[in-house]
Amino acid sequence: MSNIITRSKETAKGKSVLLFSGGMDSVMFDKLLNPDVLLYIPSGSAYEEIETEKVHELANSGWINWNKLVILDEVLNLKAFERDDMIVPNRNAYLVLLASHYGEKIYLGSVYGDRSFDKDKTFYGFMENLLNHIWQEQHWTETRRFTVESPYKDVTKTELVDEYIKAGGYVEAILDSYSCYSGDLQPCGICKPCFRKAVSLVNNNIYIPEDYYKSNPFTAEWLEDVIPLMKEGKYRGREDKETLNAICEHQWLSVCDALD
Repeated sequence: MSNIITRSKETAKGKSVLLFSGGMDSVMFDKLLNPDVLLYIPSGSAYEEIETEKVHELANSGWINWNKLVILDEVLNLKAFERDDMIVPNRNAYLVLLASHYGEKIYLGSVYGDRSFDKDKTFYGFMENLLNHIWQEQHWTETRRFTVESPYKDVTKTELVDEYIKAGGYVEAILDSYSCYSGDLQPCGICKPCFRKAVSLVNNNIYIPEDYYKSNPFTAEWLEDVIPLMKEGKYRGREDKETLNAICEHQWLSVCDALD
């Protein structure tokens, strides 16, 4: 096909874009991957207001680069589809499609232990194939080629923190990140994102200020239900042993027996 005539708004050719949330994983991915664009897309979640505030704070503090940050306001609202457990089915598919307008190498900040299927390698492959099908040469565009990936998908949060610190990352940036479902300024401590963050910090001997969380993450009631699965490695796989190690650090002695 020749003589393609288009008033293209695309400036993404050859660029890398990280879907950025303001959470600890995306802060560390930014340091480790150094993408061209940090794309934050508010999507109407219950915790969006504080999350957006924290993204601005991360930029103002210098933990992320304002010049790389793109905030895509008023484009995506999935509030009507958010479940009581804060899961929004299909959200990552929407985010990847929007990210394709900003880069051709698209990074998602998922790690080992993330259990949703829209964070696994099969999903990345499907989305990559979809984009490469849509963006074939045709009357409105030249060919563009995409990759969709999470380079640290086989790395646990504990291991990611270790790599980040070794790469010169700052503990303060992790602590300033926001990973909580409560929507309150002070993280609740007992939701699963808060708990997994605490585990990764404890396992890397990083001090958590006493007033950082509203409640001690290691007293979360839901833990009682999943500890039997953790002992068998059937909750989050390899991450389970790291979690039990962190719990043991907090003197939950009945759990420590699982590590023998």
